[in-house]
Amino acid sequence: MNKYLLVNTTDRMYFQLCQSILSMNHIPFQINSTMDSMYNAFGKFEIYVSEDDKQQAIDLLENHENTPDA
Repeated sequence: MNKYLLVNTTDRMYFQLCQSILSMNHIPFQINSTMDSMYNAFGKFEIYVSEDDKQQAIDLLENHENTPDA
């Protein structure tokens, strides 16, 4: 799978919101977290999607207010 970095953030709430939106719309994704578990002040959260799902995922996150239950 050719991966596209969709989300790169330090905001845990935004990261979880993005995961929920992608899951509700059945878009497969992979996550990577380099956040320090003790301090939660260093590192980042990343979400990757396939190149095939890239545009749909971008559109969903940009328009998440229109996503049901989001």
